[in-house]
Amino acid sequence: MTKYLFETNTNDREWKRLRMIEEAVDAETITLLERAGLDIGGRCLEIGAGAGSIVGWMAARVGSSGLVIAVDKKTTYLQRFQGGSVRVIEGDLKDVSLDHSVDLAHARYMLIHNADDGAPLAKIRSAVKPGGMVILEEPDFTAAAFLQPEGDAAVQRVNGAICKMFTDAGLDPAYGLKLPKKVEGAGFDLVHMESRMHLCAGESPIARVMAESAEVLREEYTKTGLATDEDIDHYVARAYDPRVWSVFYATVSVVAHRG
Repeated sequence: MTKYLFETNTNDREWKRLRMIEEAVDAETITLLERAGLDIGGRCLEIGAGAGSIVGWMAARVGSSGLVIAVDKKTTYLQRFQGGSVRVIEGDLKDVSLDHSVDLAHARYMLIHNADDGAPLAKIRSAVKPGGMVILEEPDFTAAAFLQPEGDAAVQRVNGAICKMFTDAGLDPAYGLKLPKKVEGAGFDLVHMESRMHLCAGESPIARVMAESAEVLREEYTKTGLATDEDIDHYVARAYDPRVWSVFYATVSVVAHRG
């Protein structure tokens, strides 16, 4: 895995950011998981489990006879789930041992942080039993660069800096756009694909997530040479202004079977 962009965030601030993401997008994720038909006794894998809201939802869904494997490089926020039907594993996905064939694997906003995505996709496939399902959700940050109902020059500079930060790190800011083809190439059969454009007013959960990310990654944004501190201040202020609507990014989601 490429160095995680939020790796140096303090525990308290990262907890806050992860919880904000959960508030912003968990409802859509749960709708996708319900589509997969996970039920009592099911075995599932949550990759990049973060603050654990989806782990908790899965554990309630599969019950005491099921199994939830939660993998993350940092499991500080997951220890409350350890035990019973939940197994928490700390480490990079490509390095951990997964000795269970799961019915369902899910990851959200994880593959975009991998310069070589072939290894994690292969590891996910090996963990899913034949006929099992995978649900993957990945962002496309280039959407914000082209679709701004009320954009201005400073906001566009920050959007450009976000994309350049990824490319400078050897990552793809438009990874979500390639996700369906990547999943097919990894040996899965597509069942469902959708793209959600996050057109949101200021003070909405997505807007607050992006404002927090801008504050945490301020130095990374300015290092690109495309945005200044003043631009970032302006971007953050707009993200907290309920009168302003912005496209912050898009999420592409794929549901697929392992053949």
